[in-house]
Amino acid sequence: MSKRFWFLGLLTVVGITLLAVGYKGGIREVKDAVRMANPPVIQESGKYAPEKQEPSLENAKDAAGNIIKPDSTPSGNAVQVEQEETGNQVDDVMKEGSGFFVEYRLERERSRGHQIEIAREIINNVNSDPDIRKKAQEQLYVISSNLQKELEVESLIRAKGYRDAVVFLEGKTVTVVIQSKDMNQEDAIKITDLVSRSTQVNPQNIVIIPKY
Repeated sequence: MSKRFWFLGLLTVVGITLLAVGYKGGIREVKDAVRMANPPVIQESGKYAPEKQEPSLENAKDAAGNIIKPDSTPSGNAVQVEQEETGNQVDDVMKEGSGFFVEYRLERERSRGHQIEIAREIINNVNSDPDIRKKAQEQLYVISSNLQKELEVESLIRAKGYRDAVVFLEGKTVTVVIQSKDMNQEDAIKITDLVSRSTQVNPQNIVIIPKY
């Protein structure tokens, strides 16, 4: 009986030992599988690099150990850049507006030049009817007078503080385009009165157009 108990005890010890060995082996196999799935990063020198920790509030601490909170206020440089970009946009708009006035003047000069050319051809043609030639001479005088008045009114408007203006005088009507974005009714009345006194045109026949 004693040998049988001793033999059973020995088998029990051996069984427990095998279970323990198998458990450790299983853990080792799991660790090996995890290591194979996530291999360590190797630097150029061949040494293993430590795993990079993701940034968090716990890691963001100053020298005193206090948590550093992110500052959402934009820096002064960022504000300055935004202001510069806004200023550039305003400059671009002003340049675009100035280009309109340049083109308007060129078109006016082409139109007037064509009218002057026709009038001079009639005047210089010896075969022209005397009455037609007289009307051409009168028309040539009117064109020259209108050009002078247009330039004069444009100068007066700029003297009022406006950046630019173009005036087109045709017959008994005047069209004035002024480079302004905040012209009110009072300003328009003042400009109309100025144009009327300079051109002798009725205020009702004067059109003021703000352009920015």
